[in-house]
Amino acid sequence: MDLIDKKIICELDMNCRSPVSKIAKNLRISRNVAAYRIKNLEDNGIIRKYICSINLGLLGYKTYKIFFKIWSGKECEKEFVKNLIENKQIIHFLKIEGPFDYSIAISVKNISELNDFLMHLKNRFKDLIKDYLVSIVVYSRVFKLNKLLLDQKPTLKFEKHTSEDKQIKIDEKDIKILHELSQSANTPIVELAERTKLSVDIIKYRLKLLSKNLINSYRVLLDFAKLGYYHYVIMLRIKQATKYDENKLLSWCSLKKNVLFCTKRIGYFDFSINVAIKNINDFNKFISELKSGFGDMIDSYDVIINSELLKLDYIPF
Repeated sequence: MDLIDKKIICELDMNCRSPVSKIAKNLRISRNVAAYRIKNLEDNGIIRKYICSINLGLLGYKTYKIFFKIWSGKECEKEFVKNLIENKQIIHFLKIEGPFDYSIAISVKNISELNDFLMHLKNRFKDLIKDYLVSIVVYSRVFKLNKLLLDQKPTLKFEKHTSEDKQIKIDEKDIKILHELSQSANTPIVELAERTKLSVDIIKYRLKLLSKNLINSYRVLLDFAKLGYYHYVIMLRIKQATKYDENKLLSWCSLKKNVLFCTKRIGYFDFSINVAIKNINDFNKFISELKSGFGDMIDSYDVIINSELLKLDYIPF
């Protein structure tokens, strides 16, 4: 990839629904060149898909992160994976390396739904699940990719909270639109109208309201391995921390170019920091700086590598 490719990715990361003509104008290249570059990034698998992220807290959902440790060599592992992929409540599903084997993010309306899910899963796969950990996602702070790829000033892409005092209602038309956008967020309005059987005017009106009130971002999903990065997750246990200490850690994360996003949790782990790392030297340097700046605050940490994305769909209904 050259600088133009990186700039195109950053434009799509800010809003993947931006017309190619607008991207070309922003980068001072021709529309044909922009279209060719985007197609090339897609064909090479660097751009995996275009996704729509929504604030589920505004719809009354709470998001929980669950890590699973499984017994190796069990034939039912494939069925376990298939079961989780097909479950609508699972919005994020990863194969990981480290102290656990899989991680999921599940969005539910109440604790009873979470309990029902875990009871069903533990009974069905009692011979496979060795251990698991549950934590509540309080919020995620997500940064724009221009920090990583272009070394620009850090900019917050969005901050997503797991629950909100204010809640909004959506109807069947909104749900149809969101389902289409969830895995193909760059779909043109005319095509959206055809897929949802709604008029172009309704699509335009509903999209405007959804973008203003519910949708966090229209962004690009990348294969970081093809960009030369490993996706590490640093899971922190905190001894004690004031609000000031917490904000200091978040500010530090925002200034580190390789931090993609960070998440506050309630559970065994208090924070997770997602970083794009090129080699072991970069990793050691990152950990050294983290411990140097926050050694008094951090009790312990675990390291996870995200090895395979199995599912990402922010629509749990």
